[in-house]
Amino acid sequence: MILYLTSEAHVNLIDFLEQEFPIKRLTGSFSLLSFVVKDMRNFSHARFVVLDRMAISESDEELIQALLSYQTIYGMRVVIIAEGLPASSPLVQQLIQIGIFEIVTASEIEQLHEELRQCFSNDGMQRFKPTVEAIEVVCKMHSQHYPEQTKYQFSCTNLKIAVAGSDRRVGTTITAMNLVCWINAHGGTACYVEANSNNHLAHIIHLFEPVKTGNAYKLEDNDLYMTEDLNENYNVIVMDCGVLGERIQESFSAADIRLLCGSAMPYDLARFYRAIERCNNLSVQSLGLFAPDDLKSYMLQTVDPSIIFGDPSHVLFNSFANNTLYLKLLEEQITNNGL
Repeated sequence: MILYLTSEAHVNLIDFLEQEFPIKRLTGSFSLLSFVVKDMRNFSHARFVVLDRMAISESDEELIQALLSYQTIYGMRVVIIAEGLPASSPLVQQLIQIGIFEIVTASEIEQLHEELRQCFSNDGMQRFKPTVEAIEVVCKMHSQHYPEQTKYQFSCTNLKIAVAGSDRRVGTTITAMNLVCWINAHGGTACYVEANSNNHLAHIIHLFEPVKTGNAYKLEDNDLYMTEDLNENYNVIVMDCGVLGERIQESFSAADIRLLCGSAMPYDLARFYRAIERCNNLSVQSLGLFAPDDLKSYMLQTVDPSIIFGDPSHVLFNSFANNTLYLKLLEEQITNNGL
């Protein structure tokens, strides 16, 4: 069976496959992460899952994270329909990186049908699959790029770092999680506290079923909390404050270090600027994510001259991402240059 999450525009796109596969269509707009958590189990007997990009409400970054969550539980082949999307686009490259190669990007109906036929063949679409030689090169580069992680000594105890976003979907939760992972992997102790009402942590707990010790849920050797009632002391407590409100959250204003995340997308720049303005009485470090190189100087001139830029991360438990950024952020709390 094919489970097909589709928009109205593409509802009939895979009709030509009905003689080979039964198709269960669900039409509308979907949060993929919510669907994975709440509904996917009802369709676990499906052989394929087809996602019309137009029907998925998440941003590209959130889509990747939702697909990673899906892959931890389910093994059905995923087909992504992204009509007209260039093969060189960031989304296609991110899908390839997480092992999804059935990506339909044609614009003409005959080409769309041909690409779909490839996706449902025994071997699947070969267009985006790396060769053995390419895999060997990537593995070699990976081992060179990520040597054994340096260990530091942290002088702080229960230092609170609040991470907030100028808007939804700008990377706030992933940044907070990555910071916790980075500290724990580099000789310190850190925990994550969900200080917002988004309930992302509840979804993560539901998906990964971590062991609970006291009030902490332990995932990848990281302690995650739903409240500030902690089991123990840590070098750093990372507070995920969600979207910075018009009335600034107490958990953000009371923190020792405040990190404000914003996107460089044109429609996000104004919100980023206004969020920084609301913090004019607080010491805040602004962090630009997903910022193209040709926009960075513009952002420094018009948004915040003190902004620092981070590399986008699409994996929650990533201890390698933004090493230089986190070193700069915590340089006053690190008492050595590495053990």
